[in-house]
Amino acid sequence: MEQTTFKVKGSAAEPYELTFIKDGSSLTALCTCPAGEFGNVCKHRTNILAGKTNSIVSDNEDEVAKVCELLKGSDVEEALNELRAVEKAGDSPVAAKRKLARAMNS
Repeated sequence: MEQTTFKVKGSAAEPYELTFIKDGSSLTALCTCPAGEFGNVCKHRTNILAGKTNSIVSDNEDEVAKVCELLKGSDVEEALNELRAVEKAGDSPVAAKRKLARAMNS
């Protein structure tokens, strides 16, 4: 099992904590932001998974590449690709976001 944690800036005064845990083919991505706490998809997790480092306030931005590697072959990668395809097609992303949230929170 591998785990990586980031501190990311958001709308709150204190940074949110974002943790990625890889166990086999399962990648769990947890965020302490309101959306993450309610089990919904949040921009903090999807930004890191897209390789974006601009919201990270901890000193481990170099670990984003590691997280992107953990994504490969995971259930989250499949759900994230489905969401991107739905959004690109201009279709409603509601069901795909729910699937991605379930994958990230399991």
